[in-house]
Amino acid sequence: MHWQILTEKEMALAYDIGREVIEKEMANNHTGNNRLSKYAGYVGQIAAMKFYNALNVDDYEYDLSHNGQRLEVKTKVRSVLPNAGFSCCVYASNAEQLCDAYVFCQAMRNPDDKTKLLHGAYILGWVSREDYERRFHYVAKGDFDDDREEPADCFKIRIGELNAPQKLNEA
Repeated sequence: MHWQILTEKEMALAYDIGREVIEKEMANNHTGNNRLSKYAGYVGQIAAMKFYNALNVDDYEYDLSHNGQRLEVKTKVRSVLPNAGFSCCVYASNAEQLCDAYVFCQAMRNPDDKTKLLHGAYILGWVSREDYERRFHYVAKGDFDDDREEPADCFKIRIGELNAPQKLNEA
């Protein structure tokens, strides 16, 4: 995994790119319309864009374009450092996106102000779309996984099972 630092300007860019989604109340949203979680998604996207020197596409089907690959970035916000046993998740409503790989990130809550994020995100790793069905496990809405009830059907993989972030350049 890799901590990708973002400048204040890059953090503002993440908000600007995601402003419409972040500020909009969405029906049936698994984040519960948590603005910080939605913002974290764009922070992860900008961190991955910077790490991979990728082009931001920000389309429903995928977020970034890198060396001819379509990358979908999935980000979780946490207050604790990443751990190999933590799960990464793709919600079932997004499971059919037309991407070549999923890149997983973790944004960090600011310990001094839990309503804000630290400037950056961990690039945890990635999984190719072709490995997705073989390597993820299904968790149904309402089932308990990772000591919490899942708010929606999803597919999960542990951080320790992801490909190293740098290996995407070799894929």
